[in-house]
Amino acid sequence: MLRIAVIGCGAVSQRCHIPAVQSHLDARLEWLVDPDTQRLRQLAKKADKVKTATDYHEVLGSADAAIVAVPHSLHAPISIHLLRHGIHVLVEKPMATSASECDAMIEGARDGHAVLAVGLMRRFLHSAQFAKWALDNEVLGPIESFDFREGNVYNWPVQSDFFFRADTAGGGVLADTGAHTLDQLLWWLGEVEDLEYYDDSYGGVEADCELRLSMTSKAQGIVELSRTRNLRNTAIIRGRHAELEVGLRTNEAVLRSRDGAPGLSGMSIQYPGQAPAPQAFTDLFPPQFHDWIEAIRTGRPPSVPGSEGRRSVALIEGCYAQRQPLELPWMQPAGQGAGI
Repeated sequence: MLRIAVIGCGAVSQRCHIPAVQSHLDARLEWLVDPDTQRLRQLAKKADKVKTATDYHEVLGSADAAIVAVPHSLHAPISIHLLRHGIHVLVEKPMATSASECDAMIEGARDGHAVLAVGLMRRFLHSAQFAKWALDNEVLGPIESFDFREGNVYNWPVQSDFFFRADTAGGGVLADTGAHTLDQLLWWLGEVEDLEYYDDSYGGVEADCELRLSMTSKAQGIVELSRTRNLRNTAIIRGRHAELEVGLRTNEAVLRSRDGAPGLSGMSIQYPGQAPAPQAFTDLFPPQFHDWIEAIRTGRPPSVPGSEGRRSVALIEGCYAQRQPLELPWMQPAGQGAGI
């Protein structure tokens, strides 16, 4: 039975990672690590014989694998240290705050003969897997354009301020939500050839941003992300013969023909005979955890290895390197636009 340490016991660990560990028959929750001792005491009451620590170094030698769910700026240093000591790591998204940090993590896994997986759990949405199959098999025909819109008025139950500080989060909505959205984009459509990037950071972390992208396949499109507005939260991918609209957060997909022929709408299934069912956010963590454990046990790569997690980080880094101000109606100079 693999001994698991959960390093960082904030909302995502409490709601998602810890229940995923406790639901697996071949893993045991061995350690809870967090600098907040009161939080540790409360969580330890709900777990059987779990050890607690405020310093992750204490798990060395008594944990086989660790889930790293700390502020983004700490993903790389903590993961590298664990990996070099032979401890397998499932690190939350974004994998790190720079591509060079991702490279060091991948090297650490190689040096320590450890399995590194990245917590881009939307890869386990059945609709996302259907979209990947449809695109790989050219069901839509050659891809011409795409339109990704994801956003909501921010409602995550944060337990610290790290999401809103550039030094700890590495960015705003692009680094947070965008790690998922851009991973799906790259997984489905391949590499980016050219981009323009606009956001409203004004020296802080961005709440709204827009990417205008050209892919190496010559498809062009837009990605819009927001922490201030409720957007449609779907990706529309248009091919020569058909278009596919996929829920970015839900197990829903709509396939429409471009010539008026009948289409399809509904939930995807993972295997024949399975009944279609919705997948909530928390439903994606057990299969992600199971995939990582199987990779450790069998030696196969996890579904989202470090090389895949690096792709969205590199794109985020490229966006920030050429940031331009996002035009906002209320920021127009007097006499321009609609006025007040």
